[in-house]
Amino acid sequence: MLLLDTGPRTETRILAIYNLADRLSVRDDLMNPITSWLDMGRFEHHIETAAELLPRVTDPISIEPNQFHIATAQFRVRVRRLAAVIATTPRRDGLLLLDIGLERDAAIDDIAELLYATWRWRFDMHVGGSILLDWLAAQVSHVKTETSNPLTFGQNVHQCVFAGGKLARQLLKCNRNSEQISSGVVAIVFRGTVAAKNGSNLDIRRPPALNNPRETMVAHGRGVSLIIGWTEPVENAFGVAAAGLVNAAGVVRRVRLQSLETLRINETSAAQSAPEVRTLVALLSERLNELQLDLSFGIEIYADASLIPELLVESYHSSLRRVAALSESMANTSRIVDRVAAVMHSRYATLEASAQEYTEQRGKIFAGTVAIGSLLALPPALLLAYFGINSTNVNSNLSIFDLRHYGITYLIVWVPFIVLVVGAGIMRYRVRPRRPE
Repeated sequence: MLLLDTGPRTETRILAIYNLADRLSVRDDLMNPITSWLDMGRFEHHIETAAELLPRVTDPISIEPNQFHIATAQFRVRVRRLAAVIATTPRRDGLLLLDIGLERDAAIDDIAELLYATWRWRFDMHVGGSILLDWLAAQVSHVKTETSNPLTFGQNVHQCVFAGGKLARQLLKCNRNSEQISSGVVAIVFRGTVAAKNGSNLDIRRPPALNNPRETMVAHGRGVSLIIGWTEPVENAFGVAAAGLVNAAGVVRRVRLQSLETLRINETSAAQSAPEVRTLVALLSERLNELQLDLSFGIEIYADASLIPELLVESYHSSLRRVAALSESMANTSRIVDRVAAVMHSRYATLEASAQEYTEQRGKIFAGTVAIGSLLALPPALLLAYFGINSTNVNSNLSIFDLRHYGITYLIVWVPFIVLVVGAGIMRYRVRPRRPE
């Protein structure tokens, strides 16, 4: 039986994706593949094939809607169901995913208000009397941060709105072609922060492959995607793609901050001796390796649209990546890491030069000591050989230090060596590096 990728939904659903600030420390045996939580339908095979590269999730945690509130804001829309999972990537980057089901007849302005509140005031989201992330940390005690700090939100958020019921029909009717963007779409995509009547010329992306008049629509900006007319497995595939890009954007920021910190360590280091410089180079190399791994497995892997090789997902992924300028951010970040590598190589070259100078100095000292010893030993050896022979020139009744009798012998023995040393010194002084013509 042929299963369609399109179809209406009865209620509006929001999948809010937040990146977490710190890396996580988790027990792998208590983390599950993302397919254990989301129905991926025909995309399940692709997800399972790429499972080693995709985030793994905790068991979903249900939250009583009447316990969920934001301390500094109010929203009028009624939440019918709410579930949360914490996800972690192979590089231990953390994500929080909130799956929110709304009442069937939720108004556009009320949805925009909820989107704004859960984005702008996410640090103040509470469950009962506890901050949301603290409450979740107590529910999944096996998820901690590597620094042992409390869980906290990062900078990046993306909210996928899967419109259903009357709202979906209304939006499809008002957006019959790609040139027309209704005030309702503007209100949702910009979370109510832009006057809807003045928003027709705003840069809202509508991927051509995903927009079929009166049947399907995908309209998104950097922070919100409005998706209508697709089945839940397609929606979930879009959510997985968005989660990867949210994580990549978070890693871009972290890599830049850590690159700056690495340069600061290099600049403020007081390392002078070879062992100290060697320790510094080892530290810089370790940090550089981490930065390069983050580039490959935290950014580039999620910026690749072929991670889920399906036209629908690739179209959405590519469009979202372009509006987030992720390719430019990734290229700039890569250049920053290259500069850090250049600094590290410069330090390594300094260490190599220092080690070479040390080796040369040690060799010179040894060679000089041997040469001086030879120079000092040869004349006395020749003199001793002369005085030890049985010859008429050697008078056994005179002291060997009688210069009046043996003075010529001393001159013959010592003068050539003195002349040799002085001549070598003069020649060494006159030797200079040749200047190229």
